[in-house]
Amino acid sequence: MLGHLLVLTLHILTFTCLSASIAEECLDYGSEFELEYAGVGEPLYVVCPLEFLLEGNNFNVSWIRNGSQTEITSDRQARVHQDQSYLKFIPAELHDSGPYQCILRNSTFCIKKMSRVDVFNYDDGLCYKDSVKFLREDPAASSLVIQCPKLDIYIDDMNMEVKWFKECQPLDQKRYVVSGDTLTIRDLSKQDSGNYTCEVPLVYNGVTYKISRTVLSTVSDLPEDTEPVMLFPTNNNIDVELGEPITLTCEVLYNGTVFLTWIHNETVMVFYDDYTRVIMGKMIETSTRDGRKHSITLNFTKVVEDDYNKQFYCHVETLTSKSTELYVTLKKPDPNFQGFLIAFFVSLFLVIVIFIIGIRIFKVDIVLWYRESCLANSNPKVADGKMYDAYIIYPKNSMVTSSYEMDIFVLKVLPEVLEKQCSYRLFILGRDDLPGQAIMDLVDETISQSRRVIIVLGNMICEERGDDFEQKIAMYDALIRNKIKVILIEMEKIIDYTNMPESIKYIKQKQGVVRWKGEFTEAALSPNTRFWKNIRYQMPPAQRHSDKELHYIYSED
Repeated sequence: MLGHLLVLTLHILTFTCLSASIAEECLDYGSEFELEYAGVGEPLYVVCPLEFLLEGNNFNVSWIRNGSQTEITSDRQARVHQDQSYLKFIPAELHDSGPYQCILRNSTFCIKKMSRVDVFNYDDGLCYKDSVKFLREDPAASSLVIQCPKLDIYIDDMNMEVKWFKECQPLDQKRYVVSGDTLTIRDLSKQDSGNYTCEVPLVYNGVTYKISRTVLSTVSDLPEDTEPVMLFPTNNNIDVELGEPITLTCEVLYNGTVFLTWIHNETVMVFYDDYTRVIMGKMIETSTRDGRKHSITLNFTKVVEDDYNKQFYCHVETLTSKSTELYVTLKKPDPNFQGFLIAFFVSLFLVIVIFIIGIRIFKVDIVLWYRESCLANSNPKVADGKMYDAYIIYPKNSMVTSSYEMDIFVLKVLPEVLEKQCSYRLFILGRDDLPGQAIMDLVDETISQSRRVIIVLGNMICEERGDDFEQKIAMYDALIRNKIKVILIEMEKIIDYTNMPESIKYIKQKQGVVRWKGEFTEAALSPNTRFWKNIRYQMPPAQRHSDKELHYIYSED
C-alpha cells in the first residue's frame, strides 16, 4: 500500500504541472485483484480501490460502469448509487455483475481504478454458493471461534443479532455459543468440520435486508505431541582454560512452541554473576531438515575459578509436555602432554636417525675402538685354535712392470703395519714357508689355519702357476669348506673385472674391496689411516703376542 501511495503521489505531482487540456485524460491504475461478491437480493458495498488517496487530498469521487460515460447517481433512494467512496447495491441483482470504475478528480488531476462485481444465485438446495466461501483450517482443540467475515463496512454495532447455520441447518445445540458476530464451538472434534453460514440483518432506508457469509472450516487432528530433542547440552563436560571465553548454546529440536532458559541452582543465569561477564542471549528459531531448531546462548566472557565443576542447566518447557533439563559442566583441562610427546618422539626419531647415520659413517672407528677398550676382554683366537690371522695371496708371476710395487706392498708394507704395529700374524708364501715343503699341502694346511684370506689384486694378467693354484684353494676354503672371510685389496683401481675369476667377482659384489690409494711414505704406514682402519675392521681382533709365540720363518739372505 505504501508503494502504491508513493507512485500515485508522484503521478499527482507530475499531473499538477500539466496543462488543463492534458488533465482531462485520466490515469488508469488498472484493476483491483479481488472480486466483490454478493448473493441475489443481498446488499453489497463496494469500496473505491483508490480510497487511500482521499485523505488529505481534495478529490471528487465518481463511479461509472465500465463502457459507460454516465456517472452512477448519488441518490440514496436509487437501488444502485454511490455514497461518498462507496458504490452500493441495495439489493444486488444478477445483471449488476461486471466491472465498475472508481474515478478521482480535481482541477488538475484524474485517476481511475476498476473493481469487479459478481452477483450470484445460491446453489440448488443450499443457502450459499459452493465456489464463494471463506476457507480456514483449524487443529482439533478444546474450542473453536469462527467470526462472520467482512461485516465492518456494513454494520457499526457488532452486537447485532446473527444467525448461524451448519450446512444450512440452524445450530441449536448447547455447545454452540453465539456472541456478536462470532460463533464458538465447544468440545471441538473432526466432526465439526463443515460449512458454517452466518446471516446478519441490515436495515437500509427503512427496509431490512439480509447479509450472508459462508465459512468452510476444516478441523484436523492435532499432531502427536513429541518430546523435544536436546542437541546440546547432553549432561556432558567441557574443558576450558581459566580466563578463556566460552559460549554455551542450548539447542532443541521441536516443531511446537517451546521456551528455553539457562539456570543454575534453580536460578535463571541472569542472576548468576556480573551480567557483563555471564550473558544469556535471546531465543532463536531456525528451520532445518529435521524440523524447527530452537537455541539460546550462554556467553562467559571469561571463565573464573568459581565456574568450574558447576552444572549449568538448559531448561526446556513446551505447552503440552513436561519440562526437560540437561546440564553441562565446565572442567579444567587435563595437562596436555601431546606437544611434549610429539617433541619427545620427534627428537627420539631424530636421535635414532642420527645414531644410525653415525653408526654407518663411523662403524669402522666404533668397532676398532671397542676392540681396543676394556670391554672386549675375550680372546676368540684361543677358542678357534688357529695359528694365523691372515693368509696373504698376491700375483707373484706377472707380465707387468708394477710387480715391484706389489712386492714392496706385500712383503714390506703389510708386515710393517699389520704385524709390527697391529700384532697380527700373517703368512706370506715365499716368506714364511720352508724350502722343500710340498706347496699344495702347505697352502691347504696354512689356509685352514688362518682366520682371514687377504687377496691383493692389480691390473695384471696372472700366469696359471702357483698363485692361481693358491687362489683356487683359498676360494674353495673360503666359500665352501671353512667359509673363511676373504679381504680384497686393490693396489690400483681395477675398472674391468671381466677376466677375473668368478669367485673374485662374487666376493667383490658381496662385500666390496679396499683400495690402496697412498704412497709408500711414513704417513701412509700409520694404522690410523682410513685404508688401514678398513683392513683392521675386516680382520679379527688383534692380540699382542710375545716373541716366543711368533713363528716367522725367514729365508737366509
